[in-house]
Amino acid sequence: MNSESSLDINFGKEYILGLIDHLSRPILEPYPMGGGYGLATELQISLRKSELLAGVIGQFLDRQDIQYRYDYGDSENGPRKMLIHNSEDIETLRDLGEGIYIQIAERLEYLVAVDREYGGKTIAGNEELFYQLYKPWTDMHPYWNSKKYTLDFFEDEFNIGTIDDIFDVPNPKYPESISTEYIAGAFDGAGMISLLINEQPVNNTGYGMAFNARITVTHPDIRIKPNFIRYLENHGLAPTISKREDRLNIQFNAINSVEKFIEEVGESTTYLYNLCELFYTQLIPAYKDQYHTTKEGFFDIVRAFEEVAPERPRAKYTTEFFEEKWDLEE
Repeated sequence: MNSESSLDINFGKEYILGLIDHLSRPILEPYPMGGGYGLATELQISLRKSELLAGVIGQFLDRQDIQYRYDYGDSENGPRKMLIHNSEDIETLRDLGEGIYIQIAERLEYLVAVDREYGGKTIAGNEELFYQLYKPWTDMHPYWNSKKYTLDFFEDEFNIGTIDDIFDVPNPKYPESISTEYIAGAFDGAGMISLLINEQPVNNTGYGMAFNARITVTHPDIRIKPNFIRYLENHGLAPTISKREDRLNIQFNAINSVEKFIEEVGESTTYLYNLCELFYTQLIPAYKDQYHTTKEGFFDIVRAFEEVAPERPRAKYTTEFFEEKWDLEE
């Protein structure tokens, strides 16, 4: 990573689509209508409380003439999500990412197919048709356990048995391989770089620190892991990969592996760009020079990290903690 690079980066298509792939949630939502139920399609794009991500994705959507609106929820610091409702816009976004999306490819393909076939038509009152359309969608979400509108809910509501003739759609097109730009988008969408601190009485300071870079994919598509592994192996990167409670964790823990990962993808990021630059140009060199083994150096590293890192409301080991612990003055 070049320390002289600026944030004025030409964002490639695969970066943006990788970002959208890991920030988006395709939705097919039942709603009561005329004595029955209809189905509404929507694509939600989470923004990680980042106005920068809102600008980057918004600019991309604007250039494609895709209409969206912001959802602010209870946030006072900018939008939380972008919402896309128009079926033609959802299809345009599907077309743009065909052969690039992995995580949302199947669900996005299904939304497009349902809209093409039944958009504007009345589904409410036709219980069998509703079941035929909604069952494949629930099959794509086996982790649902607290959602109101489950398949069991409608089987009880309609007093309906299993129907074999369900709505079928072609399989989406998946990538044969993924690019550095896609990985950078996934990192910005589902990743973080962290400074980890714990008590280590054997050290001069009484505390130790470590660096960690990770991508965490919730409810990962079965194709995510092999595509990531293939990319990482081809680029000489060897993270720890684990799956726990339907979360795929790709982690770089050794300082050299964190450095190499940042060197590979850091310049292509936006949300994590400043953190990548900080770790690559300052924190990692300082750590390798043993600067963290003195209280002053340890404190300087923590302070530099806090100035760039996103909010850390539950962090215990902060500059305030060490100021009080070590009676330091800035």
